[in-house]
Amino acid sequence: MRKKLLALALAGVMACSLAGCGSGGGKAGDWAKNVEIQVPAKAGGGTDVMARALGTQVAKDSGSTITIVNNTDGGGVVACEKAAAGKKDGSTLVQFHTTLLIKTATGVLKKAAADDFTVIAVGVPVDEANNVLVVSGDSPYNTLDDLITDAKANPGSLLVGIETGGTTHVQAGLFAKAADLEVKYVEAGSDTEKLTALVGNSINAALVNANQAKQYIESGKAKALAVVSNSPEGGRSSVLPDVPSFVEQGIDCSFQMLSVLLLGPKDMDAELVTKIHDYYASAAENEEVKTTLAPAGMEMTFISVEDGLKTVQDTQTSINAVVEELGLKQQ
Repeated sequence: MRKKLLALALAGVMACSLAGCGSGGGKAGDWAKNVEIQVPAKAGGGTDVMARALGTQVAKDSGSTITIVNNTDGGGVVACEKAAAGKKDGSTLVQFHTTLLIKTATGVLKKAAADDFTVIAVGVPVDEANNVLVVSGDSPYNTLDDLITDAKANPGSLLVGIETGGTTHVQAGLFAKAADLEVKYVEAGSDTEKLTALVGNSINAALVNANQAKQYIESGKAKALAVVSNSPEGGRSSVLPDVPSFVEQGIDCSFQMLSVLLLGPKDMDAELVTKIHDYYASAAENEEVKTTLAPAGMEMTFISVEDGLKTVQDTQTSINAVVEELGLKQQ
């Protein structure tokens, strides 16, 4: 009888252990108490500011401790790989944006968001345009038409600063294609570095975030020629409301931005995914978060988990086609 009771007790302990019972395990749907958000961007930039604003509020609402880790190793690939290899309790996630899909399309990242991760939350911008085409303050170009006319008269002479394989690289390619221009792409780094190169006249033009360009434009160090709308309707940026879009000026160039892509390891628990998604959706509507993000045109709204996955799949397909057409895919 004693042996039978001992066997039953051991069986109960084993069952409890496998089910994650007791203080050592978590139930399905529980989020880890200590969460690391890998952010493939430098501290202080728009991506980082967004991650910290959301993360601070999510930590308050969820009770989890959230640490933002700026990890640009491998152009952001290492951050993505860490999240893909993380535990399914959501203790290691990656927060990025459309650039992640571009890295997949170009072959820089060997994993795809919809196939190799769990798509937890997708935030789309409230603002109708986010990036702007700028030239230096002493540039001979005062309008988009000035730039296009000269570039057509002198094929290959226009030096466009880009971050190779980044969002603005694709947007610059779309603009050149839409305007039927032959331009020369120059690796110029981040938006801050592109603006520095522009002022130093080592490049002629660049697409950069409107918020980062604003102070250069207001000081006369740069001139804004056109903004890239998030839809074919051709909306403008709230940060630079007086700058017309490419679409308004007859150039069929728009690009749907995804402000936030929050991803975790593949096959996370559906209940946990919904819980984390809802924390982020709620944080985006928080007034303190809005106060931080709105002046920079970085306000966003989160779509549902189901719509988020479909949006990622559709956007990846579109970007794959553009990257292929522009010849940006690595061999």
